Amino acid sequence: MMLEWLALVEAVAHAADGADVDAADAAAPAPAPPTLEEKYPVRFPGQVRPGEPNFDLEVVYYEGRFEDGLAEVERRLAQAPSPQLYWMKVRFMYEIGEKFDPKDTSIDRLAFYQEMADAVEAGLALAPTDRHLLFARGVALGRLGTTRGVLSSLFMAKDVEQSWLAVANDKAYQYSSIGGHEVLPCDAFHALGIYYRLVPDWWIVQVIAGTRGNLEKSVEWHTKATRCKPDEVANWKELGATQLCLGQHDKDQAMIDAGMASLQKGASLPTGASERKRIDQRHAKAMMADPSLACGYSRDGQQDLDEKKLKARGK
Repeated sequence: MMLEWLALVEAVAHAADGADVDAADAAAPAPAPPTLEEKYPVRFPGQVRPGEPNFDLEVVYYEGRFEDGLAEVERRLAQAPSPQLYWMKVRFMYEIGEKFDPKDTSIDRLAFYQEMADAVEAGLALAPTDRHLLFARGVALGRLGTTRGVLSSLFMAKDVEQSWLAVANDKAYQYSSIGGHEVLPCDAFHALGIYYRLVPDWWIVQVIAGTRGNLEKSVEWHTKATRCKPDEVANWKELGATQLCLGQHDKDQAMIDAGMASLQKGASLPTGASERKRIDQRHAKAMMADPSLACGYSRDGQQDLDEKKLKARGK
């Protein structure tokens, strides 16, 4: 009987202790939610910070809600146009365009990219030297060019080159979106590297367009891009493509080896959940398996080629 009584006392005491703990837990303040600075830590110089104009749109871009961002930008532009809103419109449209299904013939790509170019010009009318607008101008015109075909768009080549050079050579200008998805001038280095590889190195191009391709310049700009964003798959893939092309052109085995190493570097980087990075890695591996792809490589063109190969195999 005594033992049963002691057990009952112990059980009651234990229950009381538990109640005290529960009461203490209930009384304890909930942990404070992270601040915006903690939620969006700075990765690159010039990264946008809470309190800056249109920071909420930067969050939408970071979260990948591009259609929502474009709709909100359009609403704000209708109320009060600004240079920043115009380049944000181009950026959201670019990301939306990257997700277009190449088999969807209902999409008028030329009209879409022309709207991007028109938005840039509207912004430049307000701020002719705005570096972000100039970068966006090269992007919009470049997209028009790849949609129409490089040779049929040579009249735009000089404008693309000059727009990106203005950004790349401005040592005082720095910008980064949240998380470093878009970084300037670094992304201008990347764009110029692609430009100098894809524009033909022909004297007639110089006559028609006032500029021409240059593989050595392409290597220089891509090398700069890998230095400022060393964890970006696309930077290493594009550098490797140019190095392979230049090495084959000059019969330079050391340059070919450097290209293979750059492609291997890009292929080994983590991609996370990014489908774009996974595509870039597939393309890097394709060039490693067949270096003859390098000189004519473009991301859009390779994706089209992949699609044709799949159709040929009946998949």
